[in-house]
Amino acid sequence: MLKNYIIIAFRNLMRNKLYAAINIGGLAIGLTAFVFAVILAQYEKSHDVFFEKSDRIFTLGSTIPPTSTISVKEADFGPSALAPILELTAPDIEATARTVHSEFLLSVKDEVGVGTRKFYESIRFTDKTFLTIFDLIYIEGDASALDDPASIILTESLAKKLFPKQAPLGQVLTLDHEHEVRVTAVIQDYPKNSHFVSMPLSIGSADAMANLSVLTTLTGYPLEGYWDNKLNNGDVTYVLLPARLDANWLSTEANKVFDEHATDFAKELLSGIKVRPLQASNLIIWEMVGWPVIEVLVALGMLVLIIASLNYANLSTAQAFGRAKEVGLRKTVGASRRQLLAQFLVENIATAFIALLLALVLLETIIPMFNQMADKAVYLDYGIWLPILCLVTLSAGLLAGGYPSYIITQVTPVDALKGNSLTQGKSSLGRSFMIAAQFVFSVFMLAIVSVVYFQNERVKQGSDIYPKSQVVTLQRMGIDDVVLKHESLKHTIEALPGVEVAAYSSQVPFEQNNSTFAVTKNAGDQLGKIDMHHVSVDYDFLQAYNIPLAAGRYFSEAFSNDLTQASADVMHVIVNELGLNQLGFSSAVDAVGKSFYQFLRSDEGEQSRKRYVIVGVMQDQNFMGLHNGVLPFMFYVSPERYTRLSVRISGENFPASMAALEQVWADIVPDYPIQLEFSEETFQRIYQLYTMINTALAGFAVMGLVLAFIGLFGLAAFMAEKRTKEIGLRKVLGASTQQIILLLIWQLSRPVMWALCIALPVAYLASDVYLQFFADRIENPLTSVLAAGVVAVVLAWLIVAVHAVRVSRTKPISALRHE
Repeated sequence: MLKNYIIIAFRNLMRNKLYAAINIGGLAIGLTAFVFAVILAQYEKSHDVFFEKSDRIFTLGSTIPPTSTISVKEADFGPSALAPILELTAPDIEATARTVHSEFLLSVKDEVGVGTRKFYESIRFTDKTFLTIFDLIYIEGDASALDDPASIILTESLAKKLFPKQAPLGQVLTLDHEHEVRVTAVIQDYPKNSHFVSMPLSIGSADAMANLSVLTTLTGYPLEGYWDNKLNNGDVTYVLLPARLDANWLSTEANKVFDEHATDFAKELLSGIKVRPLQASNLIIWEMVGWPVIEVLVALGMLVLIIASLNYANLSTAQAFGRAKEVGLRKTVGASRRQLLAQFLVENIATAFIALLLALVLLETIIPMFNQMADKAVYLDYGIWLPILCLVTLSAGLLAGGYPSYIITQVTPVDALKGNSLTQGKSSLGRSFMIAAQFVFSVFMLAIVSVVYFQNERVKQGSDIYPKSQVVTLQRMGIDDVVLKHESLKHTIEALPGVEVAAYSSQVPFEQNNSTFAVTKNAGDQLGKIDMHHVSVDYDFLQAYNIPLAAGRYFSEAFSNDLTQASADVMHVIVNELGLNQLGFSSAVDAVGKSFYQFLRSDEGEQSRKRYVIVGVMQDQNFMGLHNGVLPFMFYVSPERYTRLSVRISGENFPASMAALEQVWADIVPDYPIQLEFSEETFQRIYQLYTMINTALAGFAVMGLVLAFIGLFGLAAFMAEKRTKEIGLRKVLGASTQQIILLLIWQLSRPVMWALCIALPVAYLASDVYLQFFADRIENPLTSVLAAGVVAVVLAWLIVAVHAVRVSRTKPISALRHE
């Protein structure tokens, strides 16, 4: 019997090729989207599981107080003093290890020992206990490799890059032409599903590891006993616990140490310690910004599968009623309702499993392409997933095919043979409900994508206040050897054809550095203090970035007091309008020439208080851009803090100007290769997160909408065919072609209109979750939501109109003879 049911199922598929293709293709797309979303989510949540102790390794990050001007909620770094104190106060901890990354110029002698080769590389400095926490795979050397303070470990790929023709073990590397370290081990490259290579917004992909004890000598980081948070994203503290202890215990112990030992300043910056399992370390970026990206990814995949199943059920229901006479005849000759129900369910399940085979083909095509584009190692484990996929497919086939199977077997032989129930009753209402449900989900996703897109465009347009395409930033200006050549480097670059201006600074627009200190209008005013962001610039910086003044003047070498000396207790500053308002000045003009003061903590002496004299007021601009709002900002001239050189180049002969710029650097600073970044690249480095989110949302929304439209197309084709005789009668009775077209469009698009009434309000409310992250938001998200609704309705009308026009043009005599 089962064999006969399957044979009948395939015969019906071949007899109705269009509807079979729509059913199988739609369900295959739904299964593909759902499975891909789930395996990608599992991949992102299961990083570093290849380490033997991964289930017992945790990271210590930080939580940011809601009153902070920093735009993130959490961070992956924490105070460096936490780990050693925690080991003393909680002896049950097996080991801790801190990591701090920093970039250096690595110099290696070439094979013949005549010259040197130079590479900028990020180095992860760590406690030697790191090698007991993580079981790295050693190609050369062993776990004692970091016992020597002047040691360094290389990954296999970096070792081949630095020493292509030499054995790396024992070779000497020079850091920034000053400090020598010796290669004591070579390890296998980290797998792609490790947070060491996948952590965004940080130099997580550092391919070299050195002993942490040498870092203070190299960079001046006072790590021991250091609570004031000046480390970077990716400077992680790892903790290895015994199996009997968990994250909750560690969180309690770590926050106890923080509460008892952290300085007041550290507690102003951080509100506590956040413990995370190692497997989730690569998800820190989404926790920082507060976006549940992984959960949304799975939800979107589920929505697409639901849309595909509804589409399948809807068209199957319509097709089932096309077989009403068959059901009537079979019941007349003795077929039981159970037999008919089994036949229809087998047919639906067979169709679903054909869709599964197509979905597997799509997955095997998409996953390698995705891995290549995203540099990931996602894979479909058939041992785990095949049983799950079969169960999901069986469920989809039963759920999607169960309703039409139940409805059609309810038809009595008399009604079926007379054709009385083809367009009436509960089935019509059920089909309308399923169309509406499809479009609720589809339009909801499309509306969210529309809001996200226009908000991202708002962010991008907001960045255009700066000449991104014209400015290139030279890095590493704070190195001692380069500092000595600042003046000659700037003057020589400014003399180049095409260069409009060159300006030093400690930060450039769009960099997410949060250098702040507390200031007050009146000295010592605890209640009136505000956090002021500060950037050290030279005299031409504001002009280089087109930053206008509302009052006062720009910095000028004509005013000797504009140059801040390291020991000066009075500084000339340019402050933005928001900073003045928060300090309590009545107007920009009134503030020029007035002073405000640095607010001192209890552990700072009164003699260290600085007074800031306002010489200019700049218009409010979003200096850090992106998700940040306008913040209180001040600029001052302090050459010892310069780390960047911004060069603004006219667009007339940009390549020639860039070539000349690189040559000037090579002539003046021959010991350090030029390292530069365009302002547009600085912006895109963070903005790409928003484009990634929009692309993912758009992909799922398009799939959902396409499935809904395919379902509507198939249903419109089926219903138009079944109403051919009705159309003929209407034309005989005087109905015009236009009237018939409008009638069909209205009847088939009514469920779409119902869907809009639900989807658009829900999308409007849901979009606020994304918009809340931005200070500068689109003015009216309702416009974007309504635009998505209009697009859905217009496309639905066009799809229905294709069949309506075809049927309405049928000659009455042909229509009346139909069937």
